[in-house]
Amino acid sequence: MKRTPQELITELRGLADIHWDTIWNGPPLPGQGLDMWCARFGWTPTQFEYVLNVRTDTGGTMTLHAQGGSWAPVQSLSHWVWGALADNAEGNPQVLAEADRIWPLYVTAVCSVLGEPAWEGAWNSASFPDELGEYAIPSEEERLEDKSPYRIAYWELAAPDGALASLTITPAIGTADGSGIGVVNMKLRVYPRPQKALDWSLARLSV
Repeated sequence: MKRTPQELITELRGLADIHWDTIWNGPPLPGQGLDMWCARFGWTPTQFEYVLNVRTDTGGTMTLHAQGGSWAPVQSLSHWVWGALADNAEGNPQVLAEADRIWPLYVTAVCSVLGEPAWEGAWNSASFPDELGEYAIPSEEERLEDKSPYRIAYWELAAPDGALASLTITPAIGTADGSGIGVVNMKLRVYPRPQKALDWSLARLSV
């Protein structure tokens, strides 16, 4: 189910005062301990094989990702926000145009909670970052060919333990070149912020 910009604002406000170190350290194994751990954040676990899916107290769904399906450490938290599907390959340009249309609505929503992004731009932006700490960014050749990420914005979360948040629109393979039926998805993702990412973001993303 698509999330409206206002619903995204509500989810972000629920994360505003979260203790991120507790998240990154990971939850206990399924059972009463997991239920109690999730309850600290207003979450209810709904699926816990390979990844942990939780339902938030506002009705949203979030996924906690860990290496190889293990429980800890948690590498990122993601929230699916919006998506669109073309009827056929001829409709791919319209799907991408719709992504362009709604993008500023959701970026504005995130900004209302997190402030201005450290960087925001499209797949063909001349200043597109080529790294973000330890987190992979596609090569320039792949990005330009696949238009992926189609649009992306990064925020530095104002938390003592630090975290990075990204809002990203990603097209499925075949969307950009018309070789497949177009699909685009928007996700909010939160990552731990290691010192390397902090140093890089202060030096480059603010430029």
